[in-house]
Amino acid sequence: MRSILRRCTSSMFLGLFLFMLIAASAAFADTPGRHPAYLHARADLIRARLLMELPSDRYVEPPLRRAVDEVNAAIREIDHAAAWDRKDLNDHPSIDMRLRGRDRFREIDRLLRAAQRDISREEDSRGAREWRNRADGHIEGAIQHLRRARLID
Repeated sequence: MRSILRRCTSSMFLGLFLFMLIAASAAFADTPGRHPAYLHARADLIRARLLMELPSDRYVEPPLRRAVDEVNAAIREIDHAAAWDRKDLNDHPSIDMRLRGRDRFREIDRLLRAAQRDISREEDSRGAREWRNRADGHIEGAIQHLRRARLID
């Protein structure tokens, strides 16, 4: 009887230990880690770029093309910073294809400013800080080009 009780107790503790181990690993698997803001900023920049690439009036396209170039440069810088922190960069955000005219420009501006806010958080990694600062400059450049395109529209 004692041996059966001992086996049941051992099995129960082993099962409890395995359950706790699996639960802990599952909890940490979804933890975004340090600097998840990079991922949010990157997704916002990709959405802004997709909106800028929608067909526009021919007079609006040159400043938007320059804004897209700035956004692409910012995404590259964020990719460097995110890779430095070992972040997953596989992201394909969706956009509202129905946005037109001023609503489209407002949404692009909102996304660019949100990305700028996300990356402006304090950074403890020197290498990532440099990439972040360059990305911020590119986002600011994209905002300036977007302003020019708005004036034409």
